[in-house]
Amino acid sequence: MNALDAALEYLDRGWLPIPIASDTKQPTEKWGKYVDEKRLPTEEEVISWWRRSPDANVAIASGELSGLVIVDCDNDESLKAAADLGLTRTPIQVKTKRGRHFYYQFPEGSGWIKNRAGSTTDGREWPQIDGLDLRGSKGYCLAPPSKNYEWVISGGNDFDDMPVYIPPTIRRTVTDNVVDLSKFQLEGMSLQEVHVEKPIWQRTKELVERIGKLPDGGGNGRDDRLYKYISSLAGHGERGDALYEGAHAFMREFFQNFIDDNKVKQMCERAEQAEIRKGNIVQPIEREQESFKPITTASLDELRRYVDNLSFYVDPICPTSGTIIQVFGYSGHGKSMFVRNLLYASCAGQKRFGPFDLNERSKVLYFDFENSRSNLAKFLDRSDRSFGNAGENFMVWTPFLDQRDMNLMTEAGVKNFEKWIKATKPTHVVIDTIRSAFPGLQENSAEQWGYINKLCLKLRNAGLVVWLLHHSNKPSEGSASGREAGSSNQLTVLETQIKISQVFWDQETADVKAGIYEASIPSSPFQDMQASCEANGERIEVMMQLRYGKVREWSDAHEPVYHLAFASNPMNDTVSVVSPRTAKQRALVFAREWEDATGAIRAPLSDHEISVRVGRPVSTVRDWTEAVRRTSVPSNISNIQ
Repeated sequence: MNALDAALEYLDRGWLPIPIASDTKQPTEKWGKYVDEKRLPTEEEVISWWRRSPDANVAIASGELSGLVIVDCDNDESLKAAADLGLTRTPIQVKTKRGRHFYYQFPEGSGWIKNRAGSTTDGREWPQIDGLDLRGSKGYCLAPPSKNYEWVISGGNDFDDMPVYIPPTIRRTVTDNVVDLSKFQLEGMSLQEVHVEKPIWQRTKELVERIGKLPDGGGNGRDDRLYKYISSLAGHGERGDALYEGAHAFMREFFQNFIDDNKVKQMCERAEQAEIRKGNIVQPIEREQESFKPITTASLDELRRYVDNLSFYVDPICPTSGTIIQVFGYSGHGKSMFVRNLLYASCAGQKRFGPFDLNERSKVLYFDFENSRSNLAKFLDRSDRSFGNAGENFMVWTPFLDQRDMNLMTEAGVKNFEKWIKATKPTHVVIDTIRSAFPGLQENSAEQWGYINKLCLKLRNAGLVVWLLHHSNKPSEGSASGREAGSSNQLTVLETQIKISQVFWDQETADVKAGIYEASIPSSPFQDMQASCEANGERIEVMMQLRYGKVREWSDAHEPVYHLAFASNPMNDTVSVVSPRTAKQRALVFAREWEDATGAIRAPLSDHEISVRVGRPVSTVRDWTEAVRRTSVPSNISNIQ
């Protein structure tokens, strides 16, 4: 490709190309007027430039017109400094003779972004590093196919995957970089705050004033309203008879008929258990009293109920009580794909996602620091067709949506973060990724990981599920290869850690991309999964292996390793998740009448028989099947592996 062809291609992308004299770095044409006029040149104008200067190289203008910000690194020192500041995270790069250019989307609404030169700055707004420059408004950089310039696009991405530029945090000392979280009120949040927008009594009163007292049925959500009111009482410290009496007061005020008394009692017990899961195990005390009452054997009954009644959004990795989950993997291996699709399916009310059971509907606030507007649109469109409409249960924050500071290493960023959580009231908060959310983080610093841990603990203690997406070390980093990047202090507060590795059909690709060769997996299920997909007119797009790195509360429901694949249907542009069933899922199938591969109906198996088939202790199988045996719903296990 010659320079003119490249210039026309860049023009098609909406970028302003600039002809550059071959013996200098000076433009041969006056290009600034196009920025002033806020228009791109015509194709004829571009062609005329190269007719006048046929040997000209090509540059790309940065700034709002092209929608680009470019970080220019000219030496090893500047490359290292840029990496430390989170300025190398984009997969869209240009390799130069001396360094690299890192391409980002121009943040909408930012106005003018100054060009910066590291050699001349005072270090207050841009790092004082020789060779580290910023090309913002009315800037430009030489581009391929100019001599010694070459596009480098990593991880199977394309130009649409360009992340939004986030300015680096300039700091003088480590302590300047770490926010004192004691100034913020995240710890003051509660599940009651999260779930209830307006007091349920007031909302129900407004409804009854419009339509009259609520009758049985009719889709008015009587049961749900009552439970939310009972939960609000429990959240304020009410227990036992007080909850029961409050429920009856609510029904007298708003219902035509009372709900069955046993059901009301069950609601009261559920609300109490929810408070137990949040840590409120001890009975509340009067406000004027002061007491210090630790947990003792006297609390065993309540603690046992907590264990017995523990429920999951995603079984077994994500309980409905507050927890912190880290998903890590090498760049481009699909950690964001996995988490986004999993949580979207949960928000849409799906009951299954590959090897995981989805027991509770989630409400997610996804802080997406890296994906482009087009990628987000593609994901939501495809997910809606694939899993159903998640509505307002799946919410995304992106830099192009909100131009206020969201750098979680700054006080302003944490305040904005807190405001978003309180405004949207999610059950899950996702940070994708740690490097992008905490730019400039010194990953080997135990002190700075301690700061992140404090923030996550406050979210968890408020009852939220916190998902942290993080990168693993590069394969070239020796014995540390494959481990989560940074200090081991990041593991301190994690309840669950999951490593994602992409699986490839051939050894060479697996080696190049630091993945797993499919044939090296003992009893690999992917051949059978591929055959099943082909029979359904689908094709496998991505294959993954999931392995636990850390689980604070391991159970027999946890598998040592999971395998799953994302398969697409080209006829309707949908995606599905394919995987073998887990031991627990297989046990639940065998506990009912089931249809085998021949179509014959088989009788339920005993717990001893199931134990042999799934390789789990009889006592574990009995715990799994106890509730299922009360039903007689047939199951189909023809695809069990």
